[in-house]
Amino acid sequence: MDETRPGDRIRVLIARLLGVGFIAYLLVSLSGIAEGAQILAWWWTPLAVALVFVPGIGLFVATLAAPSCIPMAAIASAAGIPLAAALWLVAWDGDTLDGAVRGTWLSALGGLAGLCAALVWRPLVTLTVQFVAAISVATIDQLGMFGRDASLADLFYAGVWAFGFTALLAGAVIMALRTGTVLDANRQLLERSAAETAAAQAREHERSRFDALIHDRVLTTLLATTHPDHDGRLAGEALTTIAELDLAAQDSERGGDILAPRLVEQLSTIVDDLGETVSVTVEEAASAYPAAVASAVGGAMAEALRNSIQHAGPRHGRRVALDLYRDSVRVIVSDTGRGFDSAAVGPGRLGIDVSIVRRMTTLDGGRSEIDSRPGAGTTIVLEWSRPS
Repeated sequence: MDETRPGDRIRVLIARLLGVGFIAYLLVSLSGIAEGAQILAWWWTPLAVALVFVPGIGLFVATLAAPSCIPMAAIASAAGIPLAAALWLVAWDGDTLDGAVRGTWLSALGGLAGLCAALVWRPLVTLTVQFVAAISVATIDQLGMFGRDASLADLFYAGVWAFGFTALLAGAVIMALRTGTVLDANRQLLERSAAETAAAQAREHERSRFDALIHDRVLTTLLATTHPDHDGRLAGEALTTIAELDLAAQDSERGGDILAPRLVEQLSTIVDDLGETVSVTVEEAASAYPAAVASAVGGAMAEALRNSIQHAGPRHGRRVALDLYRDSVRVIVSDTGRGFDSAAVGPGRLGIDVSIVRRMTTLDGGRSEIDSRPGAGTTIVLEWSRPS
């Protein structure tokens, strides 16, 4: 039994309350047990106490030490009460209880049979068990008080009244347990829905990542083939692109952390590989960052620099600021070029929307900001903060 599920917690709580009830009834019934033994065979009293109270106490112990044993203890408790009542008829000597006003000591326990049955059986079986227990206990109560003078009408009235009263309690327990079952079903539905949503987000993340990779590396390499390769860099770039595609196909999320010096080295290498003069400043703290941060920030920074080289103009300077703190990373890419109207850039542009904005958004704790105006240059801020 999994006590983390609402239904199981409710079942354990009800079983514990019933176990406490058995213990309490044992304590308050000691005098009644002794008095009732006077009109019964010697063997009935110890046997009845064992049939009724041992499973009930075991039910309480099971809720504390072994919840998986609750069904077995509940079945024994539900069966013990009507069985003890049936054996009473065999052990009875025909005499009546002196001064009895409520019948035998079993009269206080008749309702517990159905409550215990509700823990393990369906409502129809539970009510059947409760009916048998109520009728049998009511019968021996009437016989114990009035002997053989008890009429069938009295027996019928007492049995029906006892069943009607105790059935209400059994119905309350049945509804409580059914509520727990509904809660469990809703929880499973929510967990399944959450898993499906997470899977869809993961697929979207992978799609965005591969969109960015195709744009950043594949299309850029293919576009470079349309221009003369004077310095012989094209072959190296093509091999690098193929290696990145293979790595992405093998493992979309490389595990482990990257130390701050290594992250600075990776980002600086990206800047150097572009073959342009870029001013780089570094503020570095002793820390480590997830590999996904290095991948996302490095890819977005590379795309921002490529856009700057392509659109800002050859005579304008570029600057990269790397700020690595204990629980955050900030990369600022800025130029003094032509600039553009960032509000006019529509969604779906691979270079900005996918390769920069969406790449940082899909990173847990990541964000980006693009500030550009025509004639005023462009500043792109890439930030990541460690989720709390």
